[in-house]
Amino acid sequence: MKKKLLLLPLLLPLLSGCSFSSVFVPRNPYPKAADGEDAEEETEEEEAEKLPMMVYFYLDYSHSEESERIYSLSWYMLTPIGECPEEAKLTNADAPDPLYPKFLGYSQYPSCMDETLLWDFSTDIKQSNILNLYGVWVA
Repeated sequence: MKKKLLLLPLLLPLLSGCSFSSVFVPRNPYPKAADGEDAEEETEEEEAEKLPMMVYFYLDYSHSEESERIYSLSWYMLTPIGECPEEAKLTNADAPDPLYPKFLGYSQYPSCMDETLLWDFSTDIKQSNILNLYGVWVA
């Protein structure tokens, strides 16, 4: 019992430093325009501050060596590409294997067999220096 009573005064200084209320203050506040309105358009300086990313397009995972790239694109992390570049668009005529003649789209996963893991150029983003996109072909 005496040990418990001795422990209590030792813990009181620790509890006095705790606060049960907090206010969130962001490290980087949201930028404001000169007239006080929120800035919606990015300036050239903000565009330059984005981290670069290389996007590599391949015919499929079996043809994913550097010499077999269809197209490479310099882009920015955490920013959707918008749409597939014209140089990287594939059709059913480009099929590498006659047993799998239908092109579904691109995926960052090498073993994508359906449309659930296809890359959506308008919304999908990635936080990495390199993004490899492989063509997905089905029977």
